[in-house]
Amino acid sequence: MAQAGKKQQSAPPVKHVPQRTCIACRRGDAKRELVRLVRDSAGRVSVDPGGKARGRGAYVCRDAACWDVAFKRHAIERAFKLEQLHPEDRAALLAYRSSLEPEPSLAEATRSAEPRSAADRTDTGGS
Repeated sequence: MAQAGKKQQSAPPVKHVPQRTCIACRRGDAKRELVRLVRDSAGRVSVDPGGKARGRGAYVCRDAACWDVAFKRHAIERAFKLEQLHPEDRAALLAYRSSLEPEPSLAEATRSAEPRSAADRTDTGGS
């Protein structure tokens, strides 16, 4: 039986991490790991690097492939309930997308994680 005067020790509280979903791949991730897009009251769409701008927000992964899917499937327009993006907004978003580095594919990631063979490990430097 537990004594009435003793307090039970509990684990430290776990900090809540807000989760958001990418509009292209539908993968959930921490809010800070995704890029926020915002539609302002005039209907213009822009990247919101600070995540605090006023307006309706939508999130896209930092992967260039997700941006390609978002443009191809019109996911940005659908998320913001727009007929189409303003041409200047589309150009600005495409410029941001071009600044992103593509993430390595799963095949490339597993290839780089594989241990090298014994032949690769031998030192062939002249002595």
